[in-house]
Amino acid sequence: MKYFEVELENPDEFLKLQTEDFVKAHRWLLMKEGETYYLITQDDYSKREMIEKFRSVFEKKVYLDKFDKLTETDFLKKLEKSHRADLIKFLLNSRNDTQYSMMIPNAEKLEELNSIIGLTDFKNAIKELVAYVSFQDKINSLEKQRHFYIFTGEQGSGRKFAIQFLESLFGLRAVVANCKEFFLPKITTEDFPVVYDYFSARARPKIEFFESLRQHEGHTLAIFMTNNFEEAKSIEKELSETAYRISIVPFPDYQQEELASIGRMMLAKKMIRVNDDDFRNVISKKSSINNARDIRQLVQEIIEFAVQSGFDPSDDKEMHLENFLITPESQIGLKKTPEDTLRELIGLKAVKNLLSQQIAFNKVNYLRKQHGVINETSNHHLVFSGNPGTGKTEVARLYTKILYNNKIIQEDKLVEVGRADLIGEYIGSTAPKVKNVFDKAKGGVLFIDEAYSLIPRHEKDYGHEAIATIIQEMENRRDEVLVIFAGYEDLMKEFLDINPGLSSRVSQEIIFEDYSSDELFAIFELMISRKQYHLTDDCKNKLCHHFSELKPDSHFGNARYVRKLVDHIIVCQAQRVINMEDSHLSNLEILSLVTLEDIVNALESFETNSQISIPVIGFGRY
Repeated sequence: MKYFEVELENPDEFLKLQTEDFVKAHRWLLMKEGETYYLITQDDYSKREMIEKFRSVFEKKVYLDKFDKLTETDFLKKLEKSHRADLIKFLLNSRNDTQYSMMIPNAEKLEELNSIIGLTDFKNAIKELVAYVSFQDKINSLEKQRHFYIFTGEQGSGRKFAIQFLESLFGLRAVVANCKEFFLPKITTEDFPVVYDYFSARARPKIEFFESLRQHEGHTLAIFMTNNFEEAKSIEKELSETAYRISIVPFPDYQQEELASIGRMMLAKKMIRVNDDDFRNVISKKSSINNARDIRQLVQEIIEFAVQSGFDPSDDKEMHLENFLITPESQIGLKKTPEDTLRELIGLKAVKNLLSQQIAFNKVNYLRKQHGVINETSNHHLVFSGNPGTGKTEVARLYTKILYNNKIIQEDKLVEVGRADLIGEYIGSTAPKVKNVFDKAKGGVLFIDEAYSLIPRHEKDYGHEAIATIIQEMENRRDEVLVIFAGYEDLMKEFLDINPGLSSRVSQEIIFEDYSSDELFAIFELMISRKQYHLTDDCKNKLCHHFSELKPDSHFGNARYVRKLVDHIIVCQAQRVINMEDSHLSNLEILSLVTLEDIVNALESFETNSQISIPVIGFGRY
């Protein structure tokens, strides 16, 4: 229940219509205490939403002015005892009505269903659910019906969007139930569970979880999340022993045109219209755009480009992207040839030398094959070890392009995976996941991030199965997939030692050292210039001194730390500049200048200790 203190124009019109049927239909109750009116609702509305409800119900006869939310305790304190009977009756009636109200779809939200891009199977499932619930309501069925849906798909395929849509459609709240936890959450009548890692649940929490669903009146909804169809079928088989309405809803990867439509829709919400051909061209050139999460990142980069280029959305003009530069994810310069870009990377001298040797060896081996000299296939898999922010992922991308350009691999493709992409949730599911990853990487490079996380930590950990399958696939696909393992140096040594088959199949370990203070400043200069800012002369000494005082360790972010500092300095610069006279705000030189004052203010407020003391495991993959 939600409680509000309200002020109404013409409240007698409201009270005149407030019959028992009216209260049951709209789930509202208006009460008067002295000269004060209180509104009790079964739904949590914003003031704007409630105003719209009033307009549709009362046809402008009743206006809502004040709409202050109250806690239940504050509300009860304001009531006289003579009114408690009305309140209790309303509460009891609303409880009895729960079986009909909990799955009533929001009509406006339902109309949006057809405008959703892609997600055909999800849209069909929702239409079927709404039709089913509507039919049950028409025949006044008191059936307790549980609706189980199994969403299967990869990250970025729209599953989270679907959950948010269901929340808005039925006015419910999604509660995550991660079955790896010892206790599963209690599900109230205003919730629906979103279940992850179902087969990791222990017996007792699972029993209690389903019992809480059974106790609900009327229709209840539950969503199970999986990454593959095999697991979805296994869940369906188990649920079918006690439930009837079970649906597997596939979430396939978006098509390129669908991703482009999603991106244009996101930009339109920010009042940015882009040239269709430009936008498609940007997407086609950025190979990392594979799902909705990637397109959201691209949209954010375009918004930042619009701000920096002075684009005015109020002009209602189309923004062209000919000069749009995709924001780089590390300290490397604008793309030239991959070899040139690798050489121009700041620092990493030992890395460049070792990679140069690897590239030369692969080139010569390829040329010898052209002359008919077939050597026994040598191992060409690598280990990239080092702390976060030292460029491991970016170097892997460049290395992939170099290998492709020299015809050493068949496709310019780098598949990046972590533990979650390789470890199954139940016995027998790990090997298929590993094989599927190798299938995706066929012809290119497989980059296994935080590879040490595969080390089994207890007897029920399926990491040992993943490692054994990886070794098997490396052997079976020696000419098809090049594997790069990445992670912290010490942990990677432990990883290689766990199975002799791993170290024997790795040709080289390449260690990415932490950046020196001079290199960190060089990275800072490059990042700040990319954002089209420039420093006053007195900034350099302050920054160099700051970088020299840092003590990098396994938790230090290196280039990532610098990127965060750059962002913080820009915010401080903006706070200083915005307080200037209006005449200065039209001067691009002033808008782009970073002063010592900005640096000092940023360093004072920048939480350096927390940045370098909190462990950063891997690359922060989402």
